[in-house]
Amino acid sequence: MTARTRPLGATAIWDQVMATAGWQCQCKGACGSRHSRSGLRCDGTTRLAIGPVDLALPAEVSASLPAEQLRAWCPKCHGAALRRHRADAEMRRRMESEPPPALFDINP
Repeated sequence: MTARTRPLGATAIWDQVMATAGWQCQCKGACGSRHSRSGLRCDGTTRLAIGPVDLALPAEVSASLPAEQLRAWCPKCHGAALRRHRADAEMRRRMESEPPPALFDINP
């Protein structure tokens, strides 16, 4: 078993989240993977960090969340989940915005 590297700050909440997670990434597909080889949950156990369950929250809000609203993430799943979330948000923004004016408007 390798040594687990704890963060410099907020170690109590980090320990609580990691103990709840069983020292394993808690991603169940938010990254785009079905994690089918590992029982539908990522099997990552190295370089774990904690982050919010709701990826839409800004960092300043996430920093004050209780342990129940945090999840253990491996770097691969967290990065992929953030990219997917941002792409979805951008697509929603585009769909909700007004379409650009037509180049040749034939209706006066």
